[in-house]
Amino acid sequence: MFRKTTLPWVILLSAALLGGCEEKWVIVEPGGSGSGNNPGEEKRVVLAEELTGVRCPNCPEGTLALVALQQQYRERLVVVSIHAALGYDQPYPASRYDFRTAKGTEMANYIGAAFFFPTAAINRRLVPPETEPYLPRQLWAGVIAEELAKPLLVGLSLKPTFEANSRRLEVQVSVTPKQNLDGDHRLTVLITQDSLVDYQKVNLVTEPNYLHRHVLRGVLTPATGDVLPALQANSTVERSFVLTLPAAWEAKHCSVVAFVHRGGIPNKEVLQAAEKHIPL
Repeated sequence: MFRKTTLPWVILLSAALLGGCEEKWVIVEPGGSGSGNNPGEEKRVVLAEELTGVRCPNCPEGTLALVALQQQYRERLVVVSIHAALGYDQPYPASRYDFRTAKGTEMANYIGAAFFFPTAAINRRLVPPETEPYLPRQLWAGVIAEELAKPLLVGLSLKPTFEANSRRLEVQVSVTPKQNLDGDHRLTVLITQDSLVDYQKVNLVTEPNYLHRHVLRGVLTPATGDVLPALQANSTVERSFVLTLPAAWEAKHCSVVAFVHRGGIPNKEVLQAAEKHIPL
């Protein structure tokens, strides 16, 4: 069995938010003892990235639609709400939270431009006649169904462990291609928090006790994804991240999300996603 490792290196997520994040990667060649998935069990999982903001009056309709779709598809649909809608993401003076993050804005810009709301990228897929991955609500259900029907090209295993007293969170990620994959492929890992109550513009009303869902809180990798080594069939790329979960983030409502995606322009399609709640 061939193993290749690099020395640990540190990703500075935000000195004010995360105490540190250390990543190590290991490549386990075919026949090795990696911690990848059982190929007979894993199913394709779709990622929906909602672009939103607390001052966006139409965005709550999109959130409701995504919640309904997630209830339909359950663990096969992962939703992330990125508060980076240009002109709509500024918190109110009385807001309890500021959901904006530098990496969230960078990620939103990397995905593409948005010209209408509500809007969401479904596996970052381009769907003509749209020229950007952000799609109108009317297309979401159909594109999700199409993506779920595609064959699984990459297995993705996600295992978070959490120590409540120290708030130390370790995330282990394993990527196992089902076939040789050429080109630029990347891994993005992030943290979301659900059930945050704060101000939100809903149509013509500013609601002070709106329930915010799937809020992007931090990105553990570069916002554009961490470039993966060559992906060979049935070999496994393993990475681990360690950080201190900020005290302001309620662990019982936090989840870790990981996804493998292409890194080209314009093709940034997501091949597989995974989500795990932080264990308490």
